Amino acid sequence: MSKPTPILLIEDDPAQRLLLAAYLRQAGFLVEEAETLVQGRALLATAHPHLVLLDLNLPDGDGLELARELIQRAIPVLVVTCRPADRLLVLELGADDFVEKPYDPRELLARIQNLLRRCGEPHPHSQPIGDFHLDAPGRRLLDHAGVEITLTRGEFDLLAALLEARGRVLTRADLTEIVSPDGSTVCSRSVDTLVSRLRRKLADDPKRPALLQTVPGVGYRAQG
Repeated sequence: MSKPTPILLIEDDPAQRLLLAAYLRQAGFLVEEAETLVQGRALLATAHPHLVLLDLNLPDGDGLELARELIQRAIPVLVVTCRPADRLLVLELGADDFVEKPYDPRELLARIQNLLRRCGEPHPHSQPIGDFHLDAPGRRLLDHAGVEITLTRGEFDLLAALLEARGRVLTRADLTEIVSPDGSTVCSRSVDTLVSRLRRKLADDPKRPALLQTVPGVGYRAQG
């Protein structure tokens, strides 16, 4: 399975910090918590977060000071604060996003995921399929013991697309476009071949496939 993405949460309100940290951990992130600038700087040196959630009103100084440091070091920062008047200043400094309190945790999670994607960090969750897991960040397929099953680029891209759409049918045309590198032509028969190879690697009975199902005349879908 893929390692959870590390996030540093700097928030001095203990109730808000604990609730948000628990919500993000449930979503699959590795969350480090700090309530002061001093603690936040110390954790930056040890936790190496891929993203910092930063409150501005902190007991030992203004979070804007740390925001400037993070921006200079090219560490993605999402400012979460009750100071709406600072939105323009924060964004002009170069912060990646700004969320005003009170916030909807679901919206904040979506913003975090979008920011990580923009910065090249995939979603933290691996995708299960049968006794296997697809590790998107590492572009690997792992069996139940964590042993890697070798996939070609086309096999990985096709399986990742089917798992992302889990339960929905992707047509052969959809899959042909997904596995076509740089717009090169790939026929629908090539998609069928990739699916057959994946079934063998997933130990999915080709006569009665359960994991990668054929929808006659349309395409394929992954087990929902």
